[in-house]
Amino acid sequence: MRSSRTASPSLSALGAKEIEDLLSSKEFTMDISTVAKGSGRETFVGQSGMNQGTGIGALTDLIKLGVGRLLTWKNRPVYDKLSAIIEDDLLGLVKARVPDLEQKRTAFAEPGAKPASHAFESADGKCKGHVAAYKGGKVDWITTCSFFSESLGFGNLRIDGWTDRSTRAPNMAVHLCIVFNVLFIYISLPPRANLLLDDEYNDFVYATPRGEYRGGPGLSLNDYWVSCIDDKRFKPYFSKFHEVNAFMVAPTTLLYTVKYSKKSLAAVRDLGIAHVSSWLDLLEGKDDKNGVLLKDIESRDTQAMLLQLDVRTRQFPFRDPDTKNVANILGLEITDKIIRTLCGDPEDPIWRKR
Repeated sequence: MRSSRTASPSLSALGAKEIEDLLSSKEFTMDISTVAKGSGRETFVGQSGMNQGTGIGALTDLIKLGVGRLLTWKNRPVYDKLSAIIEDDLLGLVKARVPDLEQKRTAFAEPGAKPASHAFESADGKCKGHVAAYKGGKVDWITTCSFFSESLGFGNLRIDGWTDRSTRAPNMAVHLCIVFNVLFIYISLPPRANLLLDDEYNDFVYATPRGEYRGGPGLSLNDYWVSCIDDKRFKPYFSKFHEVNAFMVAPTTLLYTVKYSKKSLAAVRDLGIAHVSSWLDLLEGKDDKNGVLLKDIESRDTQAMLLQLDVRTRQFPFRDPDTKNVANILGLEITDKIIRTLCGDPEDPIWRKR
């Protein structure tokens, strides 16, 4: 197994003043108030009932309470199984493959605090969750975050991995949700290149078999995408928001709903492991004989492009309509610190100043 302990050219390719100038425009600002106005009723999570007039939110308080308890009884065990996928299977795989990975403090902790996960909850105590962060090797930042609402009976979980600028390997995201008796999945390796102009990158990242799948050799990311199209259990999910669709840039993004069952849960687990193992292979540069992921990596233009693309991509929660829904449950302060933890290392000047 190839180690990910390599020097990062990104540490010297751009100076502090250059980084500051490249991130000085308004597109790179982070302001929770811009997304917390109103509510995203038409999002998948919004349908859970956190908004008045949607899902169980359209019911009377007494009936809503009863339905929430029923859904909690039914969905909490599913949430716990999804949590095992995120924490044990996916994060566990990253820890096993990246020996330098270390836990870091979240945006909730003060500078100098001992690195640890942070538990949070809503003002009424009905929604509880946690967020944790790590970095090391070529993993610039990786987080897990999950919460479950007992009043609404739904859970939301995610793992997001961000690649450092020593390689053009893609980033990684696996987001899972249980609402009513339906699983929502978003699984993707977002590119860090312009696929319209870089066929070599597109072919290598998305059409080359790698990683592991169901205990054996992995397929290509495109193969997994096709498998979900052919699997009638998986129903494509289409966002109504241009902000969301603008960030769906990977050609093999999996955005689906699937009715919960033991078999569908196993299929989701397999897809998650396949994508994370593929991401780790790409980080390690396995089979990159032509140096596709290292093309012009030390040039100032490439480093500037990766910097701006990465920061803008990581800031997506500040544009995501579902962030409004999370703020409705947890409040602005907690939501803001969760997002800032998801974005990047609070010790990194790039994120400390945002």
